[in-house]
Amino acid sequence: MPAFTKLTGDVFFLKVPFGPVDTCPVLIDGAEKVLIDSGPGEKETDEILIPALRERGIGPKDLTLLCTHTHGDHVGGHARLRELGAGRILCIEASAPKLTDPLPYATATRSRFPEHSPKPGTGLKPVHPDAVLRDGDLVAGRLRLIATPGHDDDSVCWLDEETGVLITGDSIQGNGTICQGIGFYKSLPAYRSTLEKLETFHASAILCGHDYDGIGLYVSGKKEVERALQYCRERVDVYKRFVIEHQAEDPADIAKALIEKEGCGMPPMLFMALYTVTEHLKELNNG
Repeated sequence: MPAFTKLTGDVFFLKVPFGPVDTCPVLIDGAEKVLIDSGPGEKETDEILIPALRERGIGPKDLTLLCTHTHGDHVGGHARLRELGAGRILCIEASAPKLTDPLPYATATRSRFPEHSPKPGTGLKPVHPDAVLRDGDLVAGRLRLIATPGHDDDSVCWLDEETGVLITGDSIQGNGTICQGIGFYKSLPAYRSTLEKLETFHASAILCGHDYDGIGLYVSGKKEVERALQYCRERVDVYKRFVIEHQAEDPADIAKALIEKEGCGMPPMLFMALYTVTEHLKELNNG
């Protein structure tokens, strides 16, 4: 049975299977018990997350529940934890409508490239946050919310000011995961700004939401954190150069060729890579 793994101090992470990758909820097992992200669904919550919490003497009622963004693999357990009595559910303002009514958001995301996306729809149940937060707010006296859009418009990081660990979810992409093929960002300008912004916090470690190609799941040491953020910037530049060379081609063909040349595995659907490629094409057309 999967159990929480200690990263440092009272910061733990749990690997929860999500297709060919893991998604990783983070537990701050301090005076206030905080869970950041909840995994991909009710089944995983019942069979993996709840037993792992129980092993540490923690029940849903003990938790303050946060998220890094509202993609289903990160908030799929929120509604179930609410049913089981989760203490508080908090999120940034941009996440609130997506948690409250997830279907329109999921439909819009998958309808942009219908030939290369799963069918629109979601298994997510609505959940109403108890309060909304803003960039810079502090939770549990130690977790600083950092708005980090790019991957999506409601993406955030949580900086644990006690340990220096930066909990990034999907806010930094490295070279993506096998589910994506390459890094996945819906807004290129916002993603670039996020990478610059995160440099200013001089975190001592990074804990990601997945095991990203070129970065891994976690990075320890300020120099390694700097290298990881630099690597993310370098991948953006690599994608940019490739798109410039192939900009006259069909975007889906560009995405597939870019994954074949630079990616970490060909996904069954191209929609995530297509978001990235079309952001670069948009920049070229507006340049």
